[in-house]
Amino acid sequence: MTFIRAKEIPPRSGNWYDYEVMTVHEGGKVRQKVIRYLGRSGSHPLPSGHSTIELGLSPKPESPMLANSIDKARVHKMKTPARLIASAMGMYYGGMPLDAIQQQFRQDHNLDMSESNYWNWVKRFTKEAIEEAKDFKPTVGDQWVADETYMKLGKRNVYFWDIIDADTRYLLATHVSFTRSGRDAKALMDLAQKRAGKSPKVVVTDKLTAYIMAIEDTFGADSKHRQGGPFDLVNSTSLIERFHRTLEQRTKVFQKYKDIGNIRLLTDGWLINYNFFKQNEGCGNIPPAQVMSKVVPFKDWNDIVIPEGIPDMDYKVRVYPRKSVKKGHPVLDATLIPIEASNEESA
Repeated sequence: MTFIRAKEIPPRSGNWYDYEVMTVHEGGKVRQKVIRYLGRSGSHPLPSGHSTIELGLSPKPESPMLANSIDKARVHKMKTPARLIASAMGMYYGGMPLDAIQQQFRQDHNLDMSESNYWNWVKRFTKEAIEEAKDFKPTVGDQWVADETYMKLGKRNVYFWDIIDADTRYLLATHVSFTRSGRDAKALMDLAQKRAGKSPKVVVTDKLTAYIMAIEDTFGADSKHRQGGPFDLVNSTSLIERFHRTLEQRTKVFQKYKDIGNIRLLTDGWLINYNFFKQNEGCGNIPPAQVMSKVVPFKDWNDIVIPEGIPDMDYKVRVYPRKSVKKGHPVLDATLIPIEASNEESA
């Protein structure tokens, strides 16, 4: 006989998940064997004839008491609920400036805080996200596309160098500089190689000469360099051009800052938001990291802005096409199964 077991993961987090389990008798001992993962509690109908057994003393996830406790969960020494902080992080990296977030929170939550509060959240939890994602090794293809764009910082130009995997749309690396030199192009290639753990077979760029020596010095004979443009159908950089149109949303927010250090921090945070949280049409409307069908370190900003003392969690990803979409570009759905974090699975 099987039954449904609800388990709170991580403990005291308020996040409950259902598993179908069965009782197994082995050598005079009784244990519960997990048959399959069903999803977040309350998100699916239970099979007829099944009952739910809860572990621990917390109330059911659909109860007002638990919902209230989730809303009130706080980061150590911070008054604002963690869920609201995570919401602000999502707004910011979605392109909403701090003053707009301030107005939205004043309207929706009756919270009247200075912009500096929201900026402190962004800096603190961006650094935490970077730290949690530093060991993630993406599974990428053999053709990478690189390009650069710029914005004005006072009287100077700030250049954003980016390189994306053409197969998965995963943003491998980004580099910020005041110059547009071969040294900067090489810094980008070095970061991408370190993150991917390999060299590509082909690197597609525009006709900037800085890429020529950078690709040869970093990858050697392992990689071919193809120069193209957004209208070159053979060696097209249109993929990165579309990416930069997305980046323009962030550039509008970046222009508020005069410190190159802050811009570099935000660029690294935006890279995480782009890879792990932002739906990507080229990936079937799921984030690039999830389309790889492997273990990811977090599913949203809530997993980063969590109260101290709660164990860290990774998520195993299962990707499948959405059955309701039968024509046109396939739309994907991803099921993220919480698992205990480990260095082997996160790397």
